Amino acid sequence: MAVGTFMGMVFTVSQQKLLTPSNFKGSTGSDWATHDVVGGKSRSEWTGPKLKSYSFDLLLRAQDGVPPRTTLSVLQQRAESCATDYFIIGGRPLSSFPFKITDISEEWGAVLAGGEMIECKVSLTVEEYL
Repeated sequence: MAVGTFMGMVFTVSQQKLLTPSNFKGSTGSDWATHDVVGGKSRSEWTGPKLKSYSFDLLLRAQDGVPPRTTLSVLQQRAESCATDYFIIGGRPLSSFPFKITDISEEWGAVLAGGEMIECKVSLTVEEYL
C-alpha cells in the first residue's frame, strides 16, 4: 500500500517492501520586519509567510526490500543538485509548491564484512521551493 511519494521514492508498506518516513516534523510561520521609531517603540511589519519545512527519518534496510547504499546515493545526489519534487502523503501534496532537500545525514547501522551496507538511517530536511 502506497503511503506517499517524494523525489522518485514511493513510501510503501507491503510484504515485499517497507519504506515509510518516521519522526515527521513540520514548521511554518510568518516573516516580520522591525522598523525603529525615534522616541518610541519599534513597529512591526508583516512581510509574508515563511517557507514550509519538514524533517523526517527513513530507515533503509535490505531485509525490507530497500537497497540501502543505492537509495542513500540517490538521495545524496538529489540533495546536492537542484532537484525539486512535490511531496505527496496520503494522495495529497503537503504544499501547492514543490520541495527541495536542504539537508541530509546518515547513520550506518550495519555493514557486512565485504562492505555491503544492510541498514542505514537517513535524516532529511526539506523546504518549499518557490
